[in-house]
Amino acid sequence: MARCLLRLALGCWMVSAGAAAFAETTGPVIPDIEVIDQNGDTHRLYSDLIKGKTVAITFFYTSCKTSCPAMTGLFGAVQQKLQAESHRSANLLSISLDPVTDRPAQLKAVAQRFGAAPGWYFLTGAYPDLARVLSALNAAGPQLFDHPSMILIGNDATGQWTRHYGLASVPMVMELLDSVTGPMATR
Repeated sequence: MARCLLRLALGCWMVSAGAAAFAETTGPVIPDIEVIDQNGDTHRLYSDLIKGKTVAITFFYTSCKTSCPAMTGLFGAVQQKLQAESHRSANLLSISLDPVTDRPAQLKAVAQRFGAAPGWYFLTGAYPDLARVLSALNAAGPQLFDHPSMILIGNDATGQWTRHYGLASVPMVMELLDSVTGPMATR
């Protein structure tokens, strides 16, 4: 709570409706690192997957047995909802916290288990690069198993960003997407 109040006092963050959601007054500066997806394809994180787009980002590792499968299942349901509503579009980014273990083969197995379709990227990369991303997005925990259950949602084109801590529901995520884009926005 003190950390949130400090951020609020500094003008970097403002609390939105609900204690677990935050709206950022400006978008984060996301390092344009090289990442590898579940198919072994390389991308620039910012310029290829985020720049000018609406995104939902979560962090996970493939050997996690607690919150990661729940968050990945949530993204699977969000992807189905996005596909059913053709007026909405967002890239879903699941970024590995364990790039040493989580190579494309492991990411592909998880992607297949959760029915990932085009537009949902399971990403890994070099550990120092991913550490920079985690730091830039305030998503790093002190240890791998202490990572926050967080969804970062943003519209890079408008600079609107929000985040939700803790487990969420599909309607919550869709509402957060609407908060950065508007419910009838075409992207």
